[in-house]
Amino acid sequence: FTDAHGSHSARFGEIEQRGVALTPKGRALYDQLLNAARDELGTFPNEANAERYVQLMEQHFHAFPDNYPQMREQGLAYFRYFVTDKGLAARGQVDQPRTLQTLVNAGHVAVEPLVYEDFLPVSAAGIFQSNLGDGAQGHYAGNSNRAAFEQALGRSTIDELQLYEQTQQRSMDICVETLLK
Repeated sequence: FTDAHGSHSARFGEIEQRGVALTPKGRALYDQLLNAARDELGTFPNEANAERYVQLMEQHFHAFPDNYPQMREQGLAYFRYFVTDKGLAARGQVDQPRTLQTLVNAGHVAVEPLVYEDFLPVSAAGIFQSNLGDGAQGHYAGNSNRAAFEQALGRSTIDELQLYEQTQQRSMDICVETLLK
């Protein structure tokens, strides 16, 4: 964290980056599918049942899109939108697309996924749980104990879903402002 003097202090932890930031709808679907696979496995995943666990994961996760366009269309992930050179060149033309989606379809706006980032101590709960052994079967949930974490930290934290949503909306607003107004 940064204090009033601009210093940084961290004793444990790092920033983890992976995949794409999921919306609440995307997280709920992900957790549902993950829990269904674990429930069907019936025990904590380990080396002895790894092959079966992978099969169950593949089976259950067929319901989750495996590409960014489908994730975006279904509202499962957050994205950043950028005006392209083609879009700038077409700005103000009478036949220019008039909605964000038609601008994307026409190549006037590019889309890229927002990378999921998390502070490791919060995301490491699964690692810590796995260290408890096979008897520690539990469900994955999208809601960690934020209140307890903030109390231990001594300050409130930023809601990452709100941050991703705001980032996505700002990028959409800039594209619309740049190309349609």
